[in-house]
Amino acid sequence: MTDTTGWTTEDWKAFYLRWEEEQYHQKLDVFDDYYAPDLVDHHLPPGYPAGSAGKRMLVGELLSAFPDFRITLDDLIVAGDKVVERFTVRGTHLGEYGGIPATGKQMETHGISICRFVDGLEVEHWAVVDDLALLEQLGVIDSPYQD
Repeated sequence: MTDTTGWTTEDWKAFYLRWEEEQYHQKLDVFDDYYAPDLVDHHLPPGYPAGSAGKRMLVGELLSAFPDFRITLDDLIVAGDKVVERFTVRGTHLGEYGGIPATGKQMETHGISICRFVDGLEVEHWAVVDDLALLEQLGVIDSPYQD
């Protein structure tokens, strides 16, 4: 645990950039350093275990399905114990994801998340991701906006 009392916005930004780099781009064994075991994640799909175990499972599946998965921070806003992020994710679909067999296609989609932290651990998470764009890019569904 990290005492975040008195952190400036710049402290939070540095922490958050390291947090994302480590969890998505380096290794899953950092989860215990960043997530409370009883994390409340409002973005987990149905059927995933509660707490940090469900988050670890979801991220593991993302990294397996998209081995070159990259998340880019587009905006970051810090307000008290919450960090709001607007992000872009990219990757190549080389493994099964959500029951969709590998397509070999590139994807790029966007989202916004809100993370609440206590003593440097994420304790609550909300997110909205453009899954429609992801499914269109993988060829799973046709765009409703095509001629």
